[in-house]
Amino acid sequence: MTILCVLSLKGAPGVTTLSCLVAATWPTAGPVKVVEADRAGGDLSARFGLSSTTGWPSLEASARRGGDSVPVEPHLQVLPGGLAVLVGARGDQVPDDRALAVTIVRRSPGLVIVDLGRVTPTADGPMGSVGSWLRSCDGAVLVVNGDAAGALHARTHAPALLDWTTGRLGLVAVGAGSPSGDEIGSFTGIRHLGDVPYDPAAAAVASGSSGAGRRLERSRLLASARRIADTLAGVVGSEGPGDWADPRAVADAGGPVETDISVTGAGVSRGQVVAR
Repeated sequence: MTILCVLSLKGAPGVTTLSCLVAATWPTAGPVKVVEADRAGGDLSARFGLSSTTGWPSLEASARRGGDSVPVEPHLQVLPGGLAVLVGARGDQVPDDRALAVTIVRRSPGLVIVDLGRVTPTADGPMGSVGSWLRSCDGAVLVVNGDAAGALHARTHAPALLDWTTGRLGLVAVGAGSPSGDEIGSFTGIRHLGDVPYDPAAAAVASGSSGAGRRLERSRLLASARRIADTLAGVVGSEGPGDWADPRAVADAGGPVETDISVTGAGVSRGQVVAR
C-alpha cells in the first residue's frame, strides 16, 4: 500500500480533478483508488451522481461495528469507466475522529491517492485526520495557483508542510505564467513536479459535466497530468526524502532561492476517458 496526498492551501485550484486525473494516468500496474478526505468533500458524489451514503459514512459505520479488520472495498464506488473512489461526506457529516477508518484505508492494497482538499495550517500542525495522513504518507502534492499570491502563500507554509511530510513534498502550479512553475518551486523550496494548464472546458469533462471525452483525451490538461503521474511514480514510496529534493530549489544556505516574485508580480477512469 502506498499513500499519496494531494492538497491546497487556499482557493480551489482543482485538487479533486487533479487527484482523479493522476489516478487515471498512473503508469504502473496494481490497483489505484481515490479517497476523498476533504472535510468540505462530497464533490465526487455530486459530480457523478454517486451515492452519498456509500463511502466514508458506510466505512465508519462498519468500523464501529467490526473494528479495523473490515475491508474498504465494499465501500468504494466506481466512476464511469472504472476508477474506484471512496467518496466523502460534507461538513458536519464528517466526524472529528476518523482514525479507525483511516487505519483501514491505509491497509488497502495498491496506490491510494488521498484528496485532502484545502488544508488550514495551525500553530499545532494540520487539523484532525489531515495531520495523520500527512505525517504517514509516502508523498504529497501541493497544488497552487500559478500566480504571485499563490507562490507567497505556499512559501509561508512550506517549512511546516515539508516538516509534516518529512520532505516528501512536490508542487504543481495551475495556470502558471509569470511567475513560472519552476520559479515558484525555487521560491518556496518545494520541488516543482509540473504545471497544469488552465483549461476549464477539459476540466469540466473530467469533473463529470457533459461533453465529449475526446476533448479531454486530446487536451493539454490530461497530457500534463500524465507527465506529473510519471514523475510521481518514480519518487513515491522511495526509501528517503532525497529523491524529492530538487537541487535548483535549494540555496547554499539550505533555504529557498530568492526570486523576483512579489505581491504585484505577475469522467475519467484509469487508462481511458469516457464520453458523457
